[in-house]
Amino acid sequence: MENLDNISSEKQLSPELDKTVGIVAYITLIGFIISIVLNSSKTGEEKKFGAFHLRQALGLIIFSVGVFIALTIVTVILAIASTYLGVVLGLLMNLVWLGILALLIIGIVNAANGSYKEVPLIGPYSTKFLGNTFE
Repeated sequence: MENLDNISSEKQLSPELDKTVGIVAYITLIGFIISIVLNSSKTGEEKKFGAFHLRQALGLIIFSVGVFIALTIVTVILAIASTYLGVVLGLLMNLVWLGILALLIIGIVNAANGSYKEVPLIGPYSTKFLGNTFE
């Protein structure tokens, strides 16, 4: 069985393999749950591919929830201290959400291309901490 550490970032699947699980995993929490169900019936390379993108999507979900909680706490504290600082941070939060959206789009494109490329910034941690989850 191939270890994920040995998977080249440029490894491509053959075009006849189903990429649906990988793509849908990044689209909302409901899509993630649907992908788990769809991937459970797969075997072989398709299952590995789906599991890889499920791990990447789960890493993004965990990161997004963590960022949301942290920024909400900081925004409330700054809003209490100074209304101006709270408003400025509230506006800057939009840039953070645009960054997360960009990471989601990168993940979807990687899945659609059939590649095992990790999502920038978060992907290596997803691979490291989630191991062989979903396989």
